[in-house]
Parts: sequence; structure tokens; C-alpha cells
Amino acid sequence: MSLSVEMLDVRYSRAVDRYVLGHPAGTPFHETRWTDLVRTTFGFPCASLVAADASSIRGVLPLALVAAPLTGRRLVSVPFGVYGGILSSDAEATFALDEALQTLARREHVRYIELRYLGKGATSHESVASHETYCKQLPDDPEAVLATIPRKARAEVRKARNRHGLELRSGLDLFEGFYRLYCLNKRGLGSTVFRRSYFRRLLDLYGHRAMLHGIEKDGELLAAVLSLASSKTLYPYYSGTEPGSNRLGASNALYAGLMEQAVRLGFEHFDFGRSRVGSGPAAFKQHMGFSPTPLDYQFYFPLGGKPPSINPGNPAMALPQRVLSRLPLWMAQAVGPTLMRHVP
Repeated sequence: MSLSVEMLDVRYSRAVDRYVLGHPAGTPFHETRWTDLVRTTFGFPCASLVAADASSIRGVLPLALVAAPLTGRRLVSVPFGVYGGILSSDAEATFALDEALQTLARREHVRYIELRYLGKGATSHESVASHETYCKQLPDDPEAVLATIPRKARAEVRKARNRHGLELRSGLDLFEGFYRLYCLNKRGLGSTVFRRSYFRRLLDLYGHRAMLHGIEKDGELLAAVLSLASSKTLYPYYSGTEPGSNRLGASNALYAGLMEQAVRLGFEHFDFGRSRVGSGPAAFKQHMGFSPTPLDYQFYFPLGGKPPSINPGNPAMALPQRVLSRLPLWMAQAVGPTLMRHVP
């Protein structure tokens, strides 16, 4: 059958999302919901390249055209998502999508393309191994979750529950508390933050597949996480913790409880998300019993070049981080969203 590649017509977004949800490497970040979120929040032109024949979709590539002073004009799959890149059913579709992508890059005069693959990338552009991801299979019984957590972390979870009385709670009424903790943690790291409206839009777009969970002590929210879900995997994605509450084991209790809840809801995998190699979050995930898998982030430069280094580990970012970490919370919430669009 003849294969063609076209820009997604909005009329076919549901068909594309069905393809993504049914693909073994599909994630919530490949869905048109995510590019809708990026477009409506930041105004980046977004589209999906779709490879199809007369009877079915055979490949999808979500994209956003991003322009920022630090990195120039570029195509990203996908901004603010940890996973992206080409999803395809066969090598012919992969090749066709990659050819169409390079044609688009030349037409749009971009400096480079960035494809954020989960696992080994479908293409063979230049790879940068700066991040790892952490995912594991869940047991069939929520009572068996604690046994999958290493002994020291397991003891911390039990202490948090039995000695300190920390309890897991869920519900959209946690939103304001979640947002406050998220902003506190981002400011402490010298990182930028999203506006409330970004998270409101995300919750609306994903509906029941976007969830809020929190850990409380005597009614006080100590830690919270916003998670996304596919059919079989739960992705805890945005989080925040009250400063000092980890002495009570708040984070340990939150993620142990969330894994137990994931089993009750029928999920088979828990995707703890990406972390930079050697970072504190990477160490915490390993402490909780997750093993790292390198992420294949691929770059293509139509006119030559090298991948940018815009991350917390770059010494050039030290001064901006110090400035952001010392801002009053209200100011961090005011200026952060404007800065965020430059480092998606």
C-alpha cells in the first residue's frame, strides 16, 4: 500500500491518539493533548506528522516549533515532556517520517531538531546521554509493593506511617496545596515554574487520566504529586514537598502509597520519570528500588552544530539559579512562567 506523510488534520486527532495509546512505546506526551497544552499555554506552533496508508496510521511524530534566545529556532518532540520522538509500526514509516521531518526543518530554517526518545531511538541522529529514566513493573497485589522497596527505604515508609501518622489522600481539592509545594521546591532549586493555568489546562485535557495525590499529617499537606496515566502505566510527573518534611519520610510515604494505589487502579507499570545522571532525584529513585535506563535524546543539525547545554549541571547556569532561588515566592510565580518558555 502507498504510504504518505502529512501534517495532522485536527479532524483526525482522536485516531492519532488511539494509535499512540495502542503503541507499546506510546506515552501521554505523544498525544495531541500534550501539543494542545503546549500550544495554548506558550503559543508555540505545534503539529504532528502522520504516516498513513489507505487503511491505517503507521506512524506519528508530535512536534513543536520553539524559538528562544538561548537556543535559537528549533523543532522539539516534545517541549516540557520527557519522552517524544517517532512512534511507528515499521521501518518504512520511520524512514518516511524522518525524511519529512528533515524537509520541514529546512523549510522552517531551524537550527536543530531534538527527539526525546524513550528507549533506543527509531532514528540514528546524534545522541546525548544526559538523562536516565526509572520505570518498573508493579506487583499484582498492593500489599506486595513494600517488598519491592529496598530495606532502608521500606523502614522509612513504615516509620512515616506508623510513628508519624502520614496518610495518602487523593482528589482535585489538593490543587492549591500541590501548586504551592511545587513552586516552593522549584524556587529552592533555582528553577522556573509554570502558572496555575498550565496545570488547570493539563487537568482538563487529560480528565480522569490526570490525578492528584498527597501525603498529609494531621490534615497538613506535606507532599503532593500530579500524575498522568496511560492504559497500563502511571507517570508521577510534577511534585512538591514541604521543606523539612522529609525528616518525617514524606516523599518515601508518598511514592510508596502512590505505587500501592496504582496497583489498586489496575496499572502494571510505574514510570518515575527522568533525572539527570548523578543527580539527587536520581539517587532518591534508586533508593526507592528503581534502576536507571539511559534515555536516547537525539539531535539533528541541518547546517551542522552541536547540542546545547542548558541544564542545572552547566556552570553557566549557576548565577541564574542563585538569583531565582532567592526570589520571594510571589515573584518566582510571576517571572517564572515568562522564563519557562525559553527552556522547554
